[in-house]
Amino acid sequence: MVSLRKLIRLLPLAPFGGVHRSEERRAGEIRVAMLNMLRLHTGHAVTRVAQRVQFAGDLEALWYLRQDVMTALSDLDGEGAARRQMKQINSMFKGRLPDAMGPRAHRRMS
Repeated sequence: MVSLRKLIRLLPLAPFGGVHRSEERRAGEIRVAMLNMLRLHTGHAVTRVAQRVQFAGDLEALWYLRQDVMTALSDLDGEGAARRQMKQINSMFKGRLPDAMGPRAHRRMS
C-alpha cells in the first residue's frame, strides 16, 4: 500500500513552486539593488533602513520600504538624485504587485 506522503510527493506541484521561487528571486534582486544604493552611505539612519530591507520578508514588504530608502537617500543626496535612483527600483516591481499597489499618477490641482 502506498502511503499518503508518497502519493502527495508524486503530484505535479512544480508550477506553484515555480511561481513562488520566481517571486523570491525577484525579491532578492530588488533587495540587493536597494542595499547597493544604501551601501554608498553611512550613518545610523541608513544602517537602520538597510537592516529593514535585509530582513524584509517578501515583495510587498520591500514595496513599502521604498519610501524609507527614498527618505534616507534624499537626506544624503537630495531629493532629485534619490528620485532618479528609486526609478530603477520602482521598475523592478512592474508586473509583480497588484495594480492597487503600483505608483500613483500625481495630478496637478488647478
